[in-house]
Amino acid sequence: MKKLVKILKNMYLTGSDDNFLTISKDPYYIQVNGAKKAPKIFIDAVSNSHLAEEEFLSEEQLQKFAELGFETEPRSGNLSLEMDFSVEKAPDIDEKIIKALDIYGIDPHKAEFEENID
Repeated sequence: MKKLVKILKNMYLTGSDDNFLTISKDPYYIQVNGAKKAPKIFIDAVSNSHLAEEEFLSEEQLQKFAELGFETEPRSGNLSLEMDFSVEKAPDIDEKIIKALDIYGIDPHKAEFEENID
């Protein structure tokens, strides 16, 4: 998705240590944190720890997140993934995020994007 790749590249090239992007379609969200020129980017995806029971992810969905490399983050309970971060890696990061959104059943073109790149 061109919009997402552009935002990721912008996060890497500009801003500060507090750059983040949230992609959401209620009740699901993915938050991306990446500081300017940082070697790593962090992707957090909401998990059952923060969802109402009727919104829980199925075992199949959780398995798909695991296959993408997501692990449960002990402090937040969310699903977390750390990736190498650079302008060249933006398409790879984009691909992972799009696959994660698909697990939630979210069309990325219909999701809300909130970015904070200072």
